[in-house]
Amino acid sequence: MGRMDLIRAEESLKDFLLNEYRIQNARAKSRGRDNDIVDTSKYRKLTICFSEFGDTLLIMVQVGSYSAVFNVNEGKKIEGSMSIDDILLIESWMSIKTNKEILKNLSKKRNYSEKYIELKPFDND
Repeated sequence: MGRMDLIRAEESLKDFLLNEYRIQNARAKSRGRDNDIVDTSKYRKLTICFSEFGDTLLIMVQVGSYSAVFNVNEGKKIEGSMSIDDILLIESWMSIKTNKEILKNLSKKRNYSEKYIELKPFDND
């Protein structure tokens, strides 16, 4: 796996999540609804597992104790359990062309003993 591809994936995911939650959290704070503020630390050590079936690239994404399988080519969840918000975020992030390319590059460079990637988008904050 290319270290640069991993860094690109982490940075892309971090930027995407922060942008998605920035406005939502500001709105919740301004309305005094602190319980609605999303804590992005739940995405620490987000884990992705790759599997390829012919031309189909599947990834299993684990966020905390929840996991789901996504078809990268279609950009959709195909099975598993996690919050609808997390599903929509992962699908939206995967739908961006450059992110899809990063995932495909990471999957091609992996050998059998390295099936899991732990993305750490917020571990350095």
